[in-house]
Amino acid sequence: MFDDENNLKNRSTFRDYYALAGYLDRKYKNPTEEQMQEIENAMRNSLTYLKFWKVDRETYGWVKYTETIPLNQTKIDEQKKFIAETSVPLDDE
Repeated sequence: MFDDENNLKNRSTFRDYYALAGYLDRKYKNPTEEQMQEIENAMRNSLTYLKFWKVDRETYGWVKYTETIPLNQTKIDEQKKFIAETSVPLDDE
């Protein structure tokens, strides 16, 4: 079932990383390689939590069921007959 607490955590974590990326972008006017890596990591983390938040929102309220479709015995027999007629025997070595 859906967990509101987890959804709020994903949303707030996304916002935290997104704000951090914006802060770092403003802080480093001409970023070095290490600073650019830090900005990229913050953006990557924000996108990851955005995906988690989106998935939680799409599945909100859904109840998942498992359904088993019964197979007709005549269809199974037809398939077995077809496989027996068309299969090529393999030579065991």
